[in-house]
Amino acid sequence: MRKLVVCVALASLASCGHGDEQRVVRSFAEMEQVARTAGPDDGTRTRPREIGDIEFQAVYREGDRVYFKVGENGPGVDPYGYVWSPERVPDDDSDPSVASSFEHIQGPWYRWSDSY
Repeated sequence: MRKLVVCVALASLASCGHGDEQRVVRSFAEMEQVARTAGPDDGTRTRPREIGDIEFQAVYREGDRVYFKVGENGPGVDPYGYVWSPERVPDDDSDPSVASSFEHIQGPWYRWSDSY
């Protein structure tokens, strides 16, 4: 019975993305190297890219932020991922038809999602 409880607990942690979050945190050093060199139009917006332990659908710069897009919450809608923002806390200052949310993880790193 004890093994079953442990297996169920581990499965629920994995399904909630806990493992992914730790892989992202372990990848922050490599992600920061990419962020520091990302240009505003370097072509990474449209191609998948593996950095550290994570594959991102896109990596792109918007102003002083660099976005690491993991996926979308639905078919073609609501992108989410991580943002490197070393200069300031990111706020929802983009397109008024999009609600962006940012949750601080550590240092200049934030979890990000958009809602249309």
